[in-house]
Amino acid sequence: MNVILMLTALLGLVGADVFYEEYNPYTEALSDHPWKSEQKYVEVRPGAFMFYWLYYADGTSSGADRKPLIIWVQGGPGLAASGIANFMEIGPLNINMQPRNHTWVKGRNVLLIDHPVGTGFSYVTDKSLLVKSDRMMATDLSKTIKAFFRTHKEFRKTPTYLFSQSYGGKLCPRLAYYLHTAIEKKRLKMNFKGIGIGSGFVSPKESVLAIPDFLYNMGAIDQHTFLKCNVAALKVAEFVDQRNYTAALQWDSILQKTVFDESGMTLNFNNINQVDFETMVRNLDSKINNYVKPTLNIVSQRIDYKHMSDEVFENMRPSMFVPSTKFLEILLNKTELNIAVYNGNLDIITPLAGASNWVHNLKWHGAEEFKTAERIKINGYRTGFYKKARRFSFWWVFGSGHWVPEDNPVAMEQILEHVMASEE
Repeated sequence: MNVILMLTALLGLVGADVFYEEYNPYTEALSDHPWKSEQKYVEVRPGAFMFYWLYYADGTSSGADRKPLIIWVQGGPGLAASGIANFMEIGPLNINMQPRNHTWVKGRNVLLIDHPVGTGFSYVTDKSLLVKSDRMMATDLSKTIKAFFRTHKEFRKTPTYLFSQSYGGKLCPRLAYYLHTAIEKKRLKMNFKGIGIGSGFVSPKESVLAIPDFLYNMGAIDQHTFLKCNVAALKVAEFVDQRNYTAALQWDSILQKTVFDESGMTLNFNNINQVDFETMVRNLDSKINNYVKPTLNIVSQRIDYKHMSDEVFENMRPSMFVPSTKFLEILLNKTELNIAVYNGNLDIITPLAGASNWVHNLKWHGAEEFKTAERIKINGYRTGFYKKARRFSFWWVFGSGHWVPEDNPVAMEQILEHVMASEE
């Protein structure tokens, strides 16, 4: 009798395992709409492997080369595009493994890259191979993109765009410059047409200077705290001007600690109107490890997937406050790229006022025309405004924090269409 009970219990356990293995909300969602995609690794340096995930437009490779290709540049540094962009912003499925009705994959191919190496499913065989500068990061990314076009020759004539976010927005002008130079020197076959910079840390100085005013005007801090934060922000600006980026980082840490200690509330720096960010991303990590990772045949199942790599972030700290405005100015003055900069009005990390300040201070041949250009309403009710001059536009996005694609998809769609519009 005991043997029978033991066998019954064992069969019950086996049955439970079979049921657990069979029930996977990710594969269930894909069975309803099988979005065709490919994942590959590129060895950008000996022992440094970059992971990319290509989604074909509308879920099929048939005719995909005749539809635009977007290369997404994630922020952090150290946030993984395979998780954040994919399931929380622009991919075909959301964090609950349900179809996203504003996915960028409708009508467009999307290439997600886990960068720098050591982020997401990308990895290094030795920690010394982690990047330590924007230059190293952009170089590795450009190698990955070159490898992509060598593998996917069908996309060489496809109109291709870089869209970026946060620290990725800071990296984007440098990366675009590297790619444009490679194309000019015939080292890369790519139909490069434009870039989008969302919530970009392009001018860290201007972003930090705007934080105390933003928090004070929103009621998140009182006057006493504002004055202390403002002193710290001015110190950041002073040291950035001196190119003492280590000291700038130290004063930024003082500013952030003052806010955390004295605001009296939990602040989500991505969006001042939202809370509980940490629970959301921990949930994402769990779902990718349990449901998504087992379906990726090229990925080592020993990788403990995390949406953010703290090691990558720490290695990049010395470069945090290096601006990239000079690369953007080169692109504006010497290329034919369509360029859009956009920012949400609920963003603490890169406040909208800071973005407006650095955008209006750019030195390029259309600067005066841009400064006096009329603002135009974005589609939708109280969605925001944009202004443009020649091939450059700036977008004030209302109701949005740091992640514009998720917070205001209506405005984001218009930005995408604007950058991808045919030349007038």
